[in-house]
Amino acid sequence: MTHVLLVATPNFSVHPSLVQEEVLTALSEKFASFEPTALAIEKNYYLEEEINKNLHAYIEDDFVLTHDSMEQFAFRTAKQSDLPSLHMIDELVDMSSPSLEQVFTWAEEYQPELLKDIITIKQKADRFREEENLVHYLTQINREDYLSLVQNLHATLNIVGDRHHQVGTSWLKQSFEKNLAIAANIERLCVHEERVLVFVSEETLPLLKNMIRNSGRVTIEDPLSYLKVSL
Repeated sequence: MTHVLLVATPNFSVHPSLVQEEVLTALSEKFASFEPTALAIEKNYYLEEEINKNLHAYIEDDFVLTHDSMEQFAFRTAKQSDLPSLHMIDELVDMSSPSLEQVFTWAEEYQPELLKDIITIKQKADRFREEENLVHYLTQINREDYLSLVQNLHATLNIVGDRHHQVGTSWLKQSFEKNLAIAANIERLCVHEERVLVFVSEETLPLLKNMIRNSGRVTIEDPLSYLKVSL
């Protein structure tokens, strides 16, 4: 059975203070200790050629990493693991019909009590994402209790609307479509690999992890054991 290590990463464009070189280097060494035979990232396949070209340049010390979290984590880890290429697993899905903002607008107008519940859950989730340092942030967004909280948020968003206007359900369908495609791409990769390391966004992991876990076809490793670094 293939072993899969799923790791949620922060958006460095939103959290630039978390781009901590020494910590990223130490973390890449820890992820390399997983001994991955393949490394996958949440990017679309049409970028595969360009990304792997940049990876080759980085391995040859001829590329400066940007603030893209997939690049920061995956390029460093691939170099540490002697992996010459990355696999793209993302799927382009229109998340604007409806947008999350429209879901909140509906709840504000028609279901104000439900909106209060949504905001309360969201505030609890936001407290996990304090920018103390990179290791702390990564640990928080990869914890099972945080993932469960986000799943609770999704379940609450699902009941925004009525039977004639399934606003929350329509938004979640878009998210599920994206995650179902990513899960399928990971499982197809697992058919040919023994140890797969996957970097995804923090928004993706809560749904994706359950989908992969529930398949029963892979063994999911605990990411927290790879987030303990000594500096």
